[in-house]
Amino acid sequence: MRWPSGVCRPEGGAVSTAAVGVAFLLVVVAGGAVELGGALRAKHAAAAAADLAALAASRAVESGHDACAAADDVARRNGARVVTCRLDAAVATITTEVRAPRWWGRGWTSQQTSRAAPVSYLDGS
Repeated sequence: MRWPSGVCRPEGGAVSTAAVGVAFLLVVVAGGAVELGGALRAKHAAAAAADLAALAASRAVESGHDACAAADDVARRNGARVVTCRLDAAVATITTEVRAPRWWGRGWTSQQTSRAAPVSYLDGS
């Protein structure tokens, strides 16, 4: 059927509007996935840095060096910063923090804590 010239068809442009809506929804979902990925990356990076820094601090105590300086050095090399450094005998408890890049005006920060002790301390020797 042909429409007379100047007559507006009621369904004209409906598909375009739906396509724009779907495209906007996909952009929002993709942005959320990027945000979630950044937060998870920060969490795992902070945990890895805390583990390595605690091991370095515990080993430094055993060899007579500054444990917190060793933990800070290892954490910094792993993209984190030491928030707290506590030593109980040779047991090192380290908390590290990693800040994820800012997206959509929000930046994620993750703090993780780890403890480590030398084998000689655990064996009682």
